[in-house]
Amino acid sequence: MLPGKYAFNTFAGKVITVPTTNIIIKWIRSEMGTHRFDENLKEVSLITKDAFEPSLPLSVVVHIDYQKAPLIIQRFGDVKRLVEQTLDPMVSAYFKNIGQTRTLIQLIQDRSAIQQVSSQEMKERFMHYNLELEEVLIGTPEASPDDKQIETILMQLRARQVAVEQIETYDRQELAAVKERELREAQARAEQQRQVTQSEINITVQTNEGRAEYQRALQQAAQIRALAEAEAEKVARVGVGQAIAIEEQVQAYGGPQFQVTQQVLTRFAEAIQNAGVDVVPRVVLGGGEGGGTNSLIEGLMAMLLSEKLGSPLVTGAERQRSPMAEVLRTQIREKLSNATDSTPPMVQK
Repeated sequence: MLPGKYAFNTFAGKVITVPTTNIIIKWIRSEMGTHRFDENLKEVSLITKDAFEPSLPLSVVVHIDYQKAPLIIQRFGDVKRLVEQTLDPMVSAYFKNIGQTRTLIQLIQDRSAIQQVSSQEMKERFMHYNLELEEVLIGTPEASPDDKQIETILMQLRARQVAVEQIETYDRQELAAVKERELREAQARAEQQRQVTQSEINITVQTNEGRAEYQRALQQAAQIRALAEAEAEKVARVGVGQAIAIEEQVQAYGGPQFQVTQQVLTRFAEAIQNAGVDVVPRVVLGGGEGGGTNSLIEGLMAMLLSEKLGSPLVTGAERQRSPMAEVLRTQIREKLSNATDSTPPMVQK
């Protein structure tokens, strides 16, 4: 019947409530749904391929169409009887068959795949009983209180997974160590390359500095050589000039003998002047037949003018001269001659 109000004789019949919303039926001993249809249900006992006997908790979500609700009551009497007498054996048998094809570890690892497959396959079976299956929810297999082997398997599985993760961690650490070593090597090569480059630059700088020092030394040597040659030429020219001047003075005096006499008299006069000696004696003593006086000046003059200083002197023509001195002498005489010729004559007014 459709939702609404209907007249019903309670003495002639019985009203049975059928929920038309989603119903959760749990195969879990310690839990039950709101409508208490599953209060007598418990976990499904399995025997796996590797002979373990776990208990599989599961839940199903079903929906009863309001149009099919009378058919369920007509067929089973009430919903609780449907669950206990029909759905429980059917669901238990289905999952027992699933458990026999898988090991305990596969049953744990393939839980999601089993859940999807069972949801699709059990829909047709539930529709046969006028029920709409919405979803199947599978829990983790559990061991009985006296069975410790499943817990051992689970511990081994956890240890295996930890070992796998450790292997992965060690592989990553090894890869990180390799990368770090490569990084260190690259940094070391870069540092060595920097030092090599710096050393090459230092070698180039030192080479250039050495070349510069060598060039400076050559320039200094050339400068010193030029200065020495210039100084030597200067001294030579001064000496030759002085010699030429002396020769001209000698020629002007009439010969070397007269020049020597003049120089001796000059030095003698300077000596008398500096010493303060009386040239004319204050007391004159005369004697002898001639009645003359012999003073120091008279004796010196007589000696200078006598033939004692008249010994021949070696002239410049008789002395051996060096070729370089002759060249300088010739150049100086030519310059003096040119300077004399180029001097303009003085005009008398």
